[in-house]
Amino acid sequence: MDDKPIISQDTMAALIGRPLSTLEKENYTLYLDIALLRLEDLLCIKFADLDNVPVDLQLLISRCFIAIQQEQTASMALGINKKQVEDFSISYESEVDAPMVAFVKQNASLLDKYSKCQAEMRSGRTCDAECFRCI
Repeated sequence: MDDKPIISQDTMAALIGRPLSTLEKENYTLYLDIALLRLEDLLCIKFADLDNVPVDLQLLISRCFIAIQQEQTASMALGINKKQVEDFSISYESEVDAPMVAFVKQNASLLDKYSKCQAEMRSGRTCDAECFRCI
């Protein structure tokens, strides 16, 4: 992407509501690039083409940034459905969504707001005379 990140580390911490972890600080550019690439695919846009990134779109970027860490944590706990030590136990949901699936569900309204993925309407003749089965 660019030399200057689209969201600074201070702004990211404010948007996610907590300080960045040491791992997130060390890999900030990498995680931010992954989040931006994922959102570009989901929204069919290029952040490089935007002059100004609205605050709610920055919030969406920060939530996608968090999903990366959540995916790593979830992959470490894959297959664990219960932990117990003496009188203390933890049970996990058996049918939980992957972090990225949960991200898409929880942010559907913002994704719909900024999505440019709708196909354009075409008029006129759309099938070629050489088509196999013209309708």
